[in-house]
Amino acid sequence: MNSVFKIDNYRLVCKKKSLSKIYKSICNKIPDSIFVILGQSFFEDSVKSQIIDVYCIENKKKIASIITVINYSNYKKISYLILKHILKNPHKLLIHFGFLLNNLSKNEKVDFDKSYLHLLHFIIYKKFFINISLQKKDKIINSFIKLILKNYNAKNIFLCFNLKNKTAHKYYRRNKYKLFLKKNNFLFYKRKFI
Repeated sequence: MNSVFKIDNYRLVCKKKSLSKIYKSICNKIPDSIFVILGQSFFEDSVKSQIIDVYCIENKKKIASIITVINYSNYKKISYLILKHILKNPHKLLIHFGFLLNNLSKNEKVDFDKSYLHLLHFIIYKKFFINISLQKKDKIINSFIKLILKNYNAKNIFLCFNLKNKTAHKYYRRNKYKLFLKKNNFLFYKRKFI
C-alpha cells in the first residue's frame, strides 16, 4: 500500500515508526485491549515484524482516527507470540491472569479465512469530524477501510469489543456490521465490503 491516500481533507497513512502516542491512545481509549497488558515494546515489535499494521486517518497532520489490523496468517501466529511473551514475563500472568485468560479464550470459536481482515483497534476522535455530517464521516472512514482491505486482498472485516462499549455498538450497527457471536463479555461483528 502506498503510504498516503487522500479523501477531502483527510488522509490515510500507514505508520511503522513513532508509535508511542498511538500506543498511549490505545491504552487510554481501549483499556481492555490485551496490548495494554503486553506493553508498548510488544506492540511496537509486532508492528516492526509486520504481525499487525497500524493506520491513521489524519486531518491537518493530526490523528483523527487510529486503525490497527491483522491478516489471516498473522492472526494464527499472534496467540503463540502472546503466549511466548507471557512465559518470558510470568509476573504479567500472575497479576493479570483472569484478564489474559478472558482475552485469549474469546477467539476460540472464531473461524475465518483469507477473505477476512481482523480489526484489532479502532479509535475515532470526534473533534476532527465535527464540521462534516455523520453520513459523510462514515463514508470517509468506510472508504479508507475499503482501501485497507484491498491492500490485503480481503473483502470482509471482523472485530470484537466489550459489550459495555455502547458507542462501538451504535457505530457498527449504523454502518451495517452484523453481529455474529457473543462470548463472555464480548460482541463479534463483521461486514463485507464490495
